[in-house]
Amino acid sequence: MLYNLPLKERVLGPIMAQVARTEGKRTYLRIQDKSYTFEEAYLVSRAVARGFRAQGLAKQESVALLLPNCAEFVFSWYACCLIGAVMVPANPAYTGYMLEYVLADSKAKGLVVTPFLLPALATVSDKVRQQLKWVAVVGGCKDIDPPAGPGAYLDFKDLQVTAGPDPEESVTYEDIQCIMYTSGTTGPSKGVVMPNGHFFASTCVFLRAVGLNRDDILFTPFPLFHGMASRLGVLPALMVGAEIVVAERFSSSKFWQQVCECQATFAHTLFTIPPILKGQTTSPYDRAHRLRGMYNAHYDPEFENRFGVRLFEAYGLTETGLVIATEFPLRREGSCGHVVEDWEAEIMDNNDFPLPPGEVGEIVLRPKLPSIMMKGYLNQPEATMEAFRNLWFHTGDFAKRDADGYFYFADRKKERIRRRGENIAAQDVETIILAHPDVIECAALPHPAPGGEDDIRVVLVVEKGSNLTPEGLMDWLKRRMSFFMMPRYLEFVDKLPKTPTEKIQKVELVEQGLSPNVWDREAVGYKIGRDDRPTDKDKRSA
Repeated sequence: MLYNLPLKERVLGPIMAQVARTEGKRTYLRIQDKSYTFEEAYLVSRAVARGFRAQGLAKQESVALLLPNCAEFVFSWYACCLIGAVMVPANPAYTGYMLEYVLADSKAKGLVVTPFLLPALATVSDKVRQQLKWVAVVGGCKDIDPPAGPGAYLDFKDLQVTAGPDPEESVTYEDIQCIMYTSGTTGPSKGVVMPNGHFFASTCVFLRAVGLNRDDILFTPFPLFHGMASRLGVLPALMVGAEIVVAERFSSSKFWQQVCECQATFAHTLFTIPPILKGQTTSPYDRAHRLRGMYNAHYDPEFENRFGVRLFEAYGLTETGLVIATEFPLRREGSCGHVVEDWEAEIMDNNDFPLPPGEVGEIVLRPKLPSIMMKGYLNQPEATMEAFRNLWFHTGDFAKRDADGYFYFADRKKERIRRRGENIAAQDVETIILAHPDVIECAALPHPAPGGEDDIRVVLVVEKGSNLTPEGLMDWLKRRMSFFMMPRYLEFVDKLPKTPTEKIQKVELVEQGLSPNVWDREAVGYKIGRDDRPTDKDKRSA
């Protein structure tokens, strides 16, 4: 068991080699109707690592992954770990502005992509495409006319070099493993610089919190570019010799059938999913499964009684990893747990003074060990310093703590929009909308939606005399904006409320609520789709 992996041993290469020796012939990964043993995963990852080296990728240089859930995502990630390169997982829905931002900000030297997602590369600037030394296409480029700019295109199969010298580099817990983009607490998306020690810290806490072991089969319906499926899914399964089944995406109607068919004993969830599953009609699959638990959701006795599954809850962020949890099998109903041994946590008021038990304030954190949290926000020193003000990392999340040290989550800051499992930065939505020539200014806001999530509301001012309509703006956005960022509500106003320093008063807009003249995409039947993607002629001009 690697539940308490020493800090200096938190690197993938030796762990993967050990598991390949001891568990080699057992099934490790099932994905897209394919399965891989621990030994096969190790050998393929090493072959990809040799390929990365052959393409000139150096230690601590970046590779972006624009991939759906597929085995190639896992092997490319592990290959980066083996040679000390940096994995940059991009949301496969990213196009235009968001894709360009991630590639440019991370200075990615290479890109791994599927043919279906390759057209998104045409929506970024020539400069960013030329930054890419190579692009590896899963399935190859046959019958595809790839966008010009990258140094070379190659088939992912050809990237794999099965023979040759040992590709592994000497890697430490301090080396950067990943740059993961998150909305953070406020402002635009930030690249969270994550060292090896940080990635494995979350994994170890997860293992202890849920008691995962080699006899478990873990089912995850979430995307691999998120931390849930990666550092709380694929990686912990590897460490303890467990099996993991990765679905394409979450389906409320198929969830219980899927966990039954794969014989899963544990599954991932989100806070908004148990209410959705409870809303489904009763099915024979409700109790035919083998699940003993689901992570991460609030205590819900109605759900647990109906489905016979225990819900596990913990608290963490991309920037910190899991920091508040309860070691299995203990729990306190309604609580996300107590601070883990390698961290300090406090509940602070707006002036960073500690609050007594029972009072709600902001969760602030700081580590007791080096390299177990992010090194900072990439290329954003001011945002990093602001987050670490007064020697504490400020989460932007609010909770209370009882006299025994158990934390109870309360709420999130209003600047963060959470929709269908995605954390969306309001500023990213605003940046894209402001590129429209008729839009003068706008404010993107969360509006409460069922299940504890948000719909996106945009209040905007347009040029006098403009003929822009809500439908016209949505048609324009559909070719430039990822589907999950598309607003539901649009409100055209003459002016936005401002502070004396001309900052938009979003709090006032939230308090005002929706105006009587609001345009509601769902009410008028305006459709958007997951496959609405920009074409080359729609490339962002800004």
